[in-house]
Amino acid sequence: MDKITNESFLLTLLLLYFRVVLLFFMVPFFGSPFIPVRIRLLLALSFSFVVLLNNPQVEPITISTFEEFILKAISELTFGFLASLILRLVFEALVVAGEIIAVHSGLGFLQIFLPGQQQVSLLAGFFSIYGTVLFLSVGGAEIVLIALSDSLKNFPPGSFNIFSLKPEMYLQFFYESFSLGVKLSMPVLITALLLNVVLAVVNRFIPQMNVFMVGLPLQVVVGLIVLILSLPVITLSISEHLREFLIYFVRFLGS
Repeated sequence: MDKITNESFLLTLLLLYFRVVLLFFMVPFFGSPFIPVRIRLLLALSFSFVVLLNNPQVEPITISTFEEFILKAISELTFGFLASLILRLVFEALVVAGEIIAVHSGLGFLQIFLPGQQQVSLLAGFFSIYGTVLFLSVGGAEIVLIALSDSLKNFPPGSFNIFSLKPEMYLQFFYESFSLGVKLSMPVLITALLLNVVLAVVNRFIPQMNVFMVGLPLQVVVGLIVLILSLPVITLSISEHLREFLIYFVRFLGS
């Protein structure tokens, strides 16, 4: 009890809470808008308390000035943001892929509106939920919690230095996530392009046919068929990238 009520322990707990809470708001599944904000705040505080108690090697830090505390708090928030950004980029790539597929399959006008969330297309919402299911199926939630607990061994609260990072690492993450979004939408994208070429040729030889009346329903049907047929390959690609980015996430927290 004396340890818990110690001022240095409470300051260390607060700094660790800053690291955890940002992860709980940005990491997939934990940062889902369907989980109330108060629940996420309480979960972050509970997890921080349990992790700190189960890591006796972490020495409570002593802070002499308020300015020092602010600098360490900013350091922890930055650490949590940069770590969670690695996994967040994968899910943003899935949203991009869903938007591209929706536009080129004629389903871009179907929008999902949920209170407190941004308005996205139907397929973008589908890919986001599908990615969350795959994230849980590969053990992403457990890996995040274990890696976050182990991060105290190499990065005790208040010890993170942002200048030790390599900027090109995040440029590579951005490139890989953007290329993932384009690759996932490539089957529907190519099919839509070929379908438009065929419709243009048909309109050239049969000008009496209303291509717009025939083309839009055909584009929707063909786009959905191609999406369903390519879904197993899309699933493998998403799972592979999730595992790869989870490895990056673990290495970042343990480096």
